[in-house]
Amino acid sequence: MVGYAELKGKALDWVVRSHFGLPLKKMPDRFVITPLEVKVFFGSDFKKRVENRDFAVKKFGGNFLVEKNKQRALFCAGGVGASAFADSAYILCQVPQVTEVIFAGTGGGIGKMVNTTDVHVPHTCKRLEKVLEILTSSEIPAKADGQLIRELLPLIKKEVQDLRINVHSGIHATVPFVCSETKDLLTSLQRQGVLSVDMELSVLYALADHYGKRAAGIIRIGDCPLKGLMFWDSIKSKVKLKAEIHRRILYALLKHLFD
Repeated sequence: MVGYAELKGKALDWVVRSHFGLPLKKMPDRFVITPLEVKVFFGSDFKKRVENRDFAVKKFGGNFLVEKNKQRALFCAGGVGASAFADSAYILCQVPQVTEVIFAGTGGGIGKMVNTTDVHVPHTCKRLEKVLEILTSSEIPAKADGQLIRELLPLIKKEVQDLRINVHSGIHATVPFVCSETKDLLTSLQRQGVLSVDMELSVLYALADHYGKRAAGIIRIGDCPLKGLMFWDSIKSKVKLKAEIHRRILYALLKHLFD
């Protein structure tokens, strides 16, 4: 008898198929994962934009396998919130051939120098989500792969250099749910040097570090609650600019994955 966490053989193949649409043996070694659907974050024209850059794209449910010159990467959805996202991140960490997972998502800005539409590529996360204790020690650090961060940062900066936004690389925090973001908590995190918050990233960082996978995250800043820009207002502001930033992040990722 085994539990669902002991993923091997047929069990691993089944859960991989159900989450990502591919059989285990056809899973690529590199992934881009977003809490939202791929077409929501990167745009409804994702497939067309990628194909226009001479890539082959195959759709598996809401996920997209991108191929060029025998290299492959899957752009996939991981689920919103730490609990849902933990399943996807954990499964990827059990797949032997997976070497690299890059997170692309949105988050709130709390650093004093961080503004809406900025981009944050965190090197470290504070773990406030509390969803991994059954599988791993709470002491396991949530940190990105340093070399992967160094590879991504110049590509992202180059892609967005004409958009008049800032690209940061610092400390991030993951909270368990939206309403846990109290003013006291956010102010305390700001004093600790935290630049942004979300509900997923530290789960990936902790699991990837524990299981020996390369991981990094890219956060596009939306709301800035300590500056009075709340989520319900931020989603209506600078909509075209945000969409363009997401496209530029996509182009940076394609260069990283395939050049």
